[in-house]
Amino acid sequence: MGKESKLIDEQRNPIHLIWDEVLMLPVYGIVDSKRGQEIMESILGEIIKTKSRVVILDILGVDTMDSAVANHLIKITKATRLMGADCIISGVSPSIAQTLVNLGIDLGNIETQSTLKNALSAAFKKMGMRIITEE
Repeated sequence: MGKESKLIDEQRNPIHLIWDEVLMLPVYGIVDSKRGQEIMESILGEIIKTKSRVVILDILGVDTMDSAVANHLIKITKATRLMGADCIISGVSPSIAQTLVNLGIDLGNIETQSTLKNALSAAFKKMGMRIITEE
C-alpha cells in the first residue's frame, strides 16, 4: 500500500489513542465489506502498536445499518477480544437500535453505551480507574 492510499485510509478510519491503552474510532458514513475489513485491520494493528486494552467504536455517524454492517461490527468486536482487548460500541441512535432489533441481530455479548462519554467511563472502569470531579 502506497503512502497516498494509507493516508486516505487513515482519514476514513481515524483511530485515536484517547487515553493510555484506550483507542477510539469514530465510524461514519457507509460501511461496506471492504471498509469493514479495513477498519478491523487498522484496529488490530493499533491494539498491537499501542498495547491497548479497550477499543471504543463510536457509530454515531452511521446513518443506516443493515445486517451486513452489523455483522462487520460483531466481527470487529470478536477480533479485538481475540487480541486481548475489550470493545465497546457507543453512539447507538434510537433508529439504529430499532433497526438492529427488527433485523434480529444478537448483540448480547457486545457492550454498548449510548454516548461516547459513557463508553469512556466504562473503559476507565474496565481498567480499574475512576473519574473524580473537583467541587
